[in-house]
Amino acid sequence: MTEPKIKPGSAPVEPKSASLPKINPALIDTVEVGLDGFLGSARMTVGELLALEKGGVITLDATLNTAVELRLNGVAVARGELVAVGDNFAVRLTEIAS
Repeated sequence: MTEPKIKPGSAPVEPKSASLPKINPALIDTVEVGLDGFLGSARMTVGELLALEKGGVITLDATLNTAVELRLNGVAVARGELVAVGDNFAVRLTEIAS
């Protein structure tokens, strides 16, 4: 029987173990991730973008009651509604992706 050829600079692939070690959830609970809130979008020309000044307003294609979509690495993971919390805004969750 002939042995499989291995390309120079590569190592043979070892067969995977039948049982993988379980990951302790406590190890990943403290990992920080970036969560983006998507409210809407706007289209404008480069000239309009360059003409923006402090205090300028950009009109988004969303209405007041439009749901806010929360995205993790660009993937929608939840939706909610925009609410005021003191001097800040927050999102009250109405749907969480399964």
